[in-house]
Amino acid sequence: MITKDFHASKRKLYSDLLEDGSAGFVFSGGQRGDRGDMMHHFTPYANFYYLTGFTQPKAVLMITKIAGKVREVLFIDHPNEMAKRWLGIFYTKESVKEETGIENVEYLETFEDSLPFFSGSGRVQNVYIDIANWEGAFSTNEAQKFAARVHEYNPTLKMHNTFYDLGLMRQVKSPEEIALHRKACDITAKGVENILAHLRPDMYEYEIEAHFDYTLRSMNARHAFPTIAASEANACCMHYEDNHRKMLDGDMILFDLGAEWGYYAADVSRTFPVNGKFTEQQKELYNVVLAGLDAALAASKPGQPKEELQELSKSVMADELIRLGYIQKPEEISKYYFHGSGHYIGLYAHDVGNNDVPLEENMMFTLEPGLYFDDLKLGIRIEDTLLVTKDGCEVLSGKIPKTVEEIEEFMAQYKR
Repeated sequence: MITKDFHASKRKLYSDLLEDGSAGFVFSGGQRGDRGDMMHHFTPYANFYYLTGFTQPKAVLMITKIAGKVREVLFIDHPNEMAKRWLGIFYTKESVKEETGIENVEYLETFEDSLPFFSGSGRVQNVYIDIANWEGAFSTNEAQKFAARVHEYNPTLKMHNTFYDLGLMRQVKSPEEIALHRKACDITAKGVENILAHLRPDMYEYEIEAHFDYTLRSMNARHAFPTIAASEANACCMHYEDNHRKMLDGDMILFDLGAEWGYYAADVSRTFPVNGKFTEQQKELYNVVLAGLDAALAASKPGQPKEELQELSKSVMADELIRLGYIQKPEEISKYYFHGSGHYIGLYAHDVGNNDVPLEENMMFTLEPGLYFDDLKLGIRIEDTLLVTKDGCEVLSGKIPKTVEEIEEFMAQYKR
């Protein structure tokens, strides 16, 4: 798992971003309510976790750099006896100090009194706040509200958003992070094997999804994102998640799924024949998508511009579709291909980073070409989770059957 030293090294990189006379803030986020008195499972904001390793809500990391001296303070919630009794949650300043290695841990009630721009005129001229806005335009989160309050208090303070800077830090993975990704991919492979062992006509999409869920729960893993189990025409909807259709003999089903281990994600897509055997047309079109993926995989190495891989996959698939008579010109592939060919992966399945830079060793990303034929009620996507190596890439999800022959051979073992 990730060590205290890992998080400390990332805080050092963060403090290096700060100008002298600065205070930086990163919020863990709050727990969201569900129905009635229920609460959603809490996952800390990724940049906060990256810097601290602390996984509880309502926490704030403050790092100051004043007169060349860096000071770290972690402000935490104050669990009460009810939280301990009903939820099993209890921690103290001392236990969190030991857990995180952060020397200064204080309770949240002291946060505002500790803000350095309230004391000593001119000691702080810059305020760095990590602001990510996933909710949409003009919505506000805790970090945004804090930034607005600081600006209202003193409009002369210079405000900086460190979200982009921390995203660049997270692009290249450490050995500890790679090990967690590898474990997430191995668990995902076990889950897909369980799917293939039970997949057959007349099941509902949610029934086969449950076999993946069982594997993750039995291995104490979480989902990296909601599973897509999309058969027939449902596979032509990019983010279909209802998973309630009854699968018929001759259908194909597209899965987009992944396990999360130690907060690090796997992301895999596969498309399988429900009865274990591709038709000739299904095989033909499946191999077009696979050719697009294989071409991009072969080109993935340090120095390769990441975004060019998208065009490479499209070009190969377009040539194949022309050869098969589905289109006449390369640009006509837009009839059947609607999304990008991949994304960074890390603490989020769709992780942060700069897509316009060349690949580097120990970056991690996915490739996921796909073709979607509304008239055939057929969608095909094949996606792998990749690690950039010294001279190429390693397919961390490579244990999962991918070729037509591998899939049919694996499913034949379980035919009833």
